[in-house]
Amino acid sequence: MTATQLSCGLLVINERGELLVGHSTGSRHWDLPKGLIDEGETPLACALRETREEFGLVFDAGRLTDLGRHAYYRGKDLHLFVVRTSSGETQAERCRCTSYFAHYVTGRQVPEVDGFAWADDAQLGSLLARSMRVLLLDKGLLADARSRAEVDPAGERE
Repeated sequence: MTATQLSCGLLVINERGELLVGHSTGSRHWDLPKGLIDEGETPLACALRETREEFGLVFDAGRLTDLGRHAYYRGKDLHLFVVRTSSGETQAERCRCTSYFAHYVTGRQVPEVDGFAWADDAQLGSLLARSMRVLLLDKGLLADARSRAEVDPAGERE
C-alpha cells in the first residue's frame, strides 16, 4: 500500500469573500496555490512557499488560519490554510508564477500558473476541477474558511 501524498495550499480571500485562483497552464481548470510538501517541511511553510512560487504572494505566517488536513482524492490529502486580504493589497493582475515545468508537447519551459483572478462561488463552480469543487463548495470548506478568517486587510483579527 502506498502512502498518501500531502499537498499544502492557501485560500486567499478578499473583502468580498472572493477566492483568488490561478489558471493551471495547459488545463481548463483554475486552482489554489498548492503543492507537495518537501521532506522536513511543515505544512505552513509548504503553503507559504507554494503561494510565493505559484502566485508571487508573500504573507506573514501569523496572518494564516489553519484549516487542517482534508481528504482530497485517492492517494492525496490537502492541508489548507486561509488568509484574509483585500483586492487592493492583493491584486490579481500583479500575481506572477516563478515555478516552471517542461510543456508536454513542446518541451518548452512554461509557468505552472498562467492567469489569476478573483472568483465568487458561482464562478468557482465552473472554474475548479471536480475534487477541489467538492472540497471547497459541496463540503463547505470555503464557507468555513470565510468564517474562520475574519481578518481585516491590515492583518488584525476583528
